Amino acid sequence: VLCPGIRVNNWQRLYESIKTAFSGTFELVIIGPYGLPPELKNIDNIRHIEDWGSPIRCQQIGLLSCKSDYITWAADDGIFCPGSLDLAYKTLNGLTEKNLVMGKYIEGDTDDINSPMSMRKDAYYVLSNHDASMCKHLPQGFYMLNVGLIPRSLLFTFGGWDCQFEVCPMAYNDLALRLQNAGVNFLIQDEIMFKCGHMPGHEGDHGPIHDAQIKHDQPIFNSIYCRRDSIDRMRININTYSESPERWRRRFG
Repeated sequence: VLCPGIRVNNWQRLYESIKTAFSGTFELVIIGPYGLPPELKNIDNIRHIEDWGSPIRCQQIGLLSCKSDYITWAADDGIFCPGSLDLAYKTLNGLTEKNLVMGKYIEGDTDDINSPMSMRKDAYYVLSNHDASMCKHLPQGFYMLNVGLIPRSLLFTFGGWDCQFEVCPMAYNDLALRLQNAGVNFLIQDEIMFKCGHMPGHEGDHGPIHDAQIKHDQPIFNSIYCRRDSIDRMRININTYSESPERWRRRFG
């Protein structure tokens, strides 16, 4: 379980939620500038990697340090739902690496189950249903991958997350599109996998994330997926993290 994080006070709650979500053996890898709090320092299956880079750089560094057969990831303002990772693991068990589980998630507490775009419905997870992803050559019907369970070998084959992006949304969408361009099968898990908070705009500590997405990542995403040759975009260099700044100045100055 990869978690690029700064919210130290939330890490124990996240860890406890993983134990309710998965009954097998797991490791939580937290990547970020701040060390583990005292209550987590002596837990064998928690590891911290210090890095002051962007969230996506941190997540990619965490991926490269992992040896597990399956990878998932988490925001440190959220929790996994009970049994959700057991269900995903059971779905993938015995299948080839060209399959992954796309998880659903709830952001904040305002989801309207009666809305056609409720986060509990498949339509929400189709990229072309969102304005931020409506690029000229974006394939219709392709799914996002904000939450999921993926064979590690699959992530390594296609390079993981592209660290030319700084924060999660566009980097996750880019990975999702590259995998589907390559014919990877997205298995949708109807049960909610993850619940997280929601801070719009510059509320709370969200300002650097908001600015990075709007001012930096969105233009890069559009420049890629408004080109016809984006349908051939699949594999990238797995070491793109090395080309991103070691210190993420939007947050750390």
